[in-house]
Amino acid sequence: MKLKTLAIFAILFAAPRAYANIDIQFDFSYDTRYFFNSNSAALSALDAAASVFETRFTDSLSAINSGGGNDFSTEFFNPANPSGGNITLSNQSIGMNVIRVYAGGADLGGNTLGVGGPGGYSCSGFGNFCGASNLDRGQGATSGANAVDFAPWGGSLAFDDTASTKWNFSAAQGPSSGQSDFYSVAVHELGHLLGFGTADSFDASVSGSGYFTGAHAEAAYGGSPVPLYTTDKAHWAEGVMSTVNGTPQEAAMDPTLTIGQRKYFTALDYAAMKDIGWQVSAVPEAETWVMMLSALGLLALAARRRAAPAARTT
Repeated sequence: MKLKTLAIFAILFAAPRAYANIDIQFDFSYDTRYFFNSNSAALSALDAAASVFETRFTDSLSAINSGGGNDFSTEFFNPANPSGGNITLSNQSIGMNVIRVYAGGADLGGNTLGVGGPGGYSCSGFGNFCGASNLDRGQGATSGANAVDFAPWGGSLAFDDTASTKWNFSAAQGPSSGQSDFYSVAVHELGHLLGFGTADSFDASVSGSGYFTGAHAEAAYGGSPVPLYTTDKAHWAEGVMSTVNGTPQEAAMDPTLTIGQRKYFTALDYAAMKDIGWQVSAVPEAETWVMMLSALGLLALAARRRAAPAARTT
């Protein structure tokens, strides 16, 4: 299975860990440059980014259990060196509803702040071990031209750890001028890991003229196809607008984020995830929503337009 990784241009913000059906579990085994190991604020922001999806995605993902001659091997890019060779781990087991994400710091070069994407796999075994119940994790078809869903075992994320990137790791406050917002980047890259621009079911809704034609996204965009970034057709076009809790904001999954800017996952971004095949609830559970409002300050959120040069992500 091929691996697809994408980055964004500057990145986003965080909230407390919340519990919903899917459980994004981070693994720092390959964080060999120690980006997260001594940075509790970065860990909190990463957990907050995960809660954006954990509080809204209600899918039930089947467990994958290797053993007894059945081998599910995972493949993913090295978070410490995304452009190097991929890492392959044999005989892996993934718990029910768990999405395993390997994360770390790397020298990404240029103005790239983050890179993310789903992992690949190989499978061998007896009976129906490598059947759809395992490889599609109990969802609909997740690969090929007829894909209607997406249910990865996980993948990997890398964040630039060079001195040239001045991160804002605060979960409660947006970045100041000159800072790149870690939460925003983490949300964007998790969006790619969960299929935006990387899933076959995403590609199924991409027209030859460079528009996304998923029914939910079109409805969220005023009934029209949504323009995509012409360079890769894996991001919204630059400047595509949506809303966050009714407030206008540039979509989180466009290709750039201005230094000093914070973005939240918008109604249009969630709609596209629904078109990819995720079961997206209308809003988080009431107690989770109150917690997020308190932590993220959504009530005070105002629309922000670009005012500074943008850093690129993929």
